[in-house]
Amino acid sequence: MFEDILNKFLIIDGVSSVTIIRDNGEVVESQKTGDFDDGQLAAVISFVLEESKSMASKLGKEPLSMVFIEFRDHILLSAPLKEHIFIVLIAKPSANIAQINLELKKNRERLLMIL
Repeated sequence: MFEDILNKFLIIDGVSSVTIIRDNGEVVESQKTGDFDDGQLAAVISFVLEESKSMASKLGKEPLSMVFIEFRDHILLSAPLKEHIFIVLIAKPSANIAQINLELKKNRERLLMIL
């Protein structure tokens, strides 16, 4: 079931990885077309997400809805699915962020039913 939902993200042009992680860095599920180390990615992302949640809280802008980081060759997009569980996508900078966000909104409930 996870595979069907996560593949909906991988068919978006430019998306190379979609991972469900816990805030402790544990990988719940992952689908990818590129060569990424899920364990290392999850550890770094869990730190970034916790810091982002803390910043949102300090600014009075809770709840955190999405973290977007742009690198030279990739973008990283992460959003909470439920308490302590996040979805993380890696894509090329040319990927359509609006399409990714729309797919996330359409499939959030299905992902929550599995989790």
